[in-house]
Amino acid sequence: MEERWRIRLEVEELYAEYAACLDGDRLEHWPELFTDECVYKVMPRENFERGFPLALIYCESRGMLRDRAAALRKTSVYAPRSIRHMITGIQLVESAPETVRCEANFAVFETPRGGSTQILSVGRSFDRLERENGTLRFRERICVFDTEMVPGSLVFPL
Repeated sequence: MEERWRIRLEVEELYAEYAACLDGDRLEHWPELFTDECVYKVMPRENFERGFPLALIYCESRGMLRDRAAALRKTSVYAPRSIRHMITGIQLVESAPETVRCEANFAVFETPRGGSTQILSVGRSFDRLERENGTLRFRERICVFDTEMVPGSLVFPL
């Protein structure tokens, strides 16, 4: 049981680092939370439940995540805003010392400068973690959002 608690603590630390990285506008660090070979998807619940592969964001490697972060930093034009990620209800589905499958709820809020806070997205993530150089990293992160309507500003990672 002690091993399971240690792994759970590591998983919670990874999720906390993930949220702090994105909320702290450290986009360049975000890809480092993934393994070199990884998958990151953001998709609607309907597509996920029906097994449809269509995703709004689809990256297949750490390099693609770096490109996405660079594009957000250098080429995207959007009004300044604060982002807050809440990750809760973490469940370890399978855990072993080197790999972990887990699920978690997420809520992402955005506050445009001078504006009111609004919900950007709410859903559930389905994650597979692997140990890379002794540290757990995301090997696969599938963020499934609940709403059918997507806000026009869904450019940030969930």
